[in-house]
Amino acid sequence: MRISASKICVLGICAFLALGAFSFSGSAGGQGAKWTFAIYMCSDNDLDAYGVLNTEWLMSAPTSKNVNIIVLWDTSTGPAKLFKITHDKMTEMTNFALDGKEVNMGDPAVLVAFVDYINMKFKAANVLVDLWDHGDDFRGICYDYNTGTGSDSDLLSHQEIGTALSGKHVNIIAGDGCGIGVVEAAYEYVVRGVTAEWFVANENYVPLDGFPYDVIAKDLIANPDMTPEQLSEDIVIRYAEMYQGGWLTELTAIKLPAIAKVVDELWDVTSLLINDMKDYRGLVASGKAKATMGWSQYGWEGFVDFPTVFEVIYDGAPAGSDLKVQTGELLDAVHAAVPYIGMSTPGDVWDFGGIAVFFPGAEGSYVHNTFWYGSLYPTMQFAQDGWLAFLDSYFGGN
Repeated sequence: MRISASKICVLGICAFLALGAFSFSGSAGGQGAKWTFAIYMCSDNDLDAYGVLNTEWLMSAPTSKNVNIIVLWDTSTGPAKLFKITHDKMTEMTNFALDGKEVNMGDPAVLVAFVDYINMKFKAANVLVDLWDHGDDFRGICYDYNTGTGSDSDLLSHQEIGTALSGKHVNIIAGDGCGIGVVEAAYEYVVRGVTAEWFVANENYVPLDGFPYDVIAKDLIANPDMTPEQLSEDIVIRYAEMYQGGWLTELTAIKLPAIAKVVDELWDVTSLLINDMKDYRGLVASGKAKATMGWSQYGWEGFVDFPTVFEVIYDGAPAGSDLKVQTGELLDAVHAAVPYIGMSTPGDVWDFGGIAVFFPGAEGSYVHNTFWYGSLYPTMQFAQDGWLAFLDSYFGGN
């Protein structure tokens, strides 16, 4: 399924936030709901104005006993506060242990405390956890500029997210931030024991306004019997509608349980390419070139559209060859894992495949550019299990 839409990166606007105007004392409730829609909102940086906007959107939705809307909001002007949002009201949950404290949203222990609290105090059949902030590809999301510890800024790495959410009652992980719709992140969650069925994320930019929370919340409240798949699809559709025309963006719903098969099929393909890289390097280069999307001009040049690389390889593989067969099986697995893609009108030109992968444009960038490669990427399971070996082979064995 393909839809058209858009959203651009969350990079920088400082705003004054009068948080007190939104604060109320209250206690938890909503036991036995059908959904808890929980936002881990880190605007302890330069995004406060957009936190105000998004919470106002959420307050425009009707109150529902079937849907809990919960926001842990850490701003740049004060400590973190936990709110239950209902129509025209934000009620502060003062019984949350971290409420009123200057927390580090880049600390996975805070994410664990948040998820444990909502699952205890706002029991629901289904749970969505939305990671809201600046996103940064395989590095992670939720940059906290004031950690309350006197240390430098911090963020949640995908390794930390995967460990924090492992075994938790979470059905959907949503990433309202730039560039985290990468195969590395999805695979990291799976291998670390995350049981969520869906990962809704963007492989390039998210505009500053973020997700259309007003429309999404109203849709869910109008139909609280949505399955996790239906809500994931709805978010993609509504995002596409919001940014239709003039935005280079997309949003994808990734089926997490299907990612392991994608990666298994990938290693079958890369082993064939590695064994005969001298003959196949040109074909791989063609795939990488076509998979270089429009977002590269804005700083994500190290990431390409994952399915496009292998679509080109499939088309160029000799008829009846093992490479043709194995690449076909890989693409079948990708399409099963990435069923819902919403894109903007400019995005239609590139025809995004819905999930990106780290694939630098040149050997020098791969070997020497520590900003792209550094010490973090080799720690990712996807890199360790085979992607680094493939990149080493492609870039001449360095």
